[in-house]
Amino acid sequence: MDEAQKGQADESTDSSNQGSQSDSNSQNHLIPLVEAEIIPRLMRAHSHRQTEIGAETKLLPADEVVAFTQAILLQDTSLANEQIAKLRSHGLAPEAMYLYLLSPAARYLGELWESDECSFSQVTLGMWRIQQIMYELSPAFHASRKPRLSTVKQRRILIATLPGSQHTFGLSMLAEFFRSEGWTVLAIPAPDNRELLEALVNNWNDIFALSISLDRELDNAKNIIEFARKRSCNPGINVIVGGPLFINNPELANVVGADGTSLDAPGALSLATQLLKQQHEVSFN
Repeated sequence: MDEAQKGQADESTDSSNQGSQSDSNSQNHLIPLVEAEIIPRLMRAHSHRQTEIGAETKLLPADEVVAFTQAILLQDTSLANEQIAKLRSHGLAPEAMYLYLLSPAARYLGELWESDECSFSQVTLGMWRIQQIMYELSPAFHASRKPRLSTVKQRRILIATLPGSQHTFGLSMLAEFFRSEGWTVLAIPAPDNRELLEALVNNWNDIFALSISLDRELDNAKNIIEFARKRSCNPGINVIVGGPLFINNPELANVVGADGTSLDAPGALSLATQLLKQQHEVSFN
């Protein structure tokens, strides 16, 4: 091996070692963050869901979430699928899988991106894989949901992220829950501004659900909600907001002019149903 080849080999080894150290450092950050931040947030968000999903359902231990997220980051499809299969064989319902495994893993990946501990491409591929797993679980999820009572009027919801947003996993999960309850769902991930405004003007929607992830998006969200109030095909449209930003700051829903916010997809479904009920009662009084 000549000197040039030896130098290249040394550089390759150094790069590999740095990559391994980086992976190790990221993994070392996993458990503390999941235990200190994500799990407590989920406990607050889902404490009201335990009896509905099943009295035996508990939040997954942090190490289960960690192992799954590591497999996703390492693009180890077989390991992630094995963990899903194991949890299902132990009786974990698809809804609980959505809420207690996929959601915290997705949230953690988003936080890794924001803290620059993972590259955009790593997080994008990871989020794509989590979303694929959600779609793979979708038939079982819908089959496990209780049939809804028939209603005279079809309920319609427009679900969208803000134009240019890269956070679309929450939108996809929200659409899953609303469809499972018989809602007609128009979901627009990462729309351009014109596409979103036209969807509001040209389609009757009982509810407009808008996902907001970052502080800098608040002004744009407020403008879009004001537009919805003035120009929507439904002049009495109700607006709900959600996203990571509202987990610790639910009061921001009032700031952007929404009718309410929720911490998770089941909460959004309950809120939307409540808003429609109140609207129906007002129209008859």
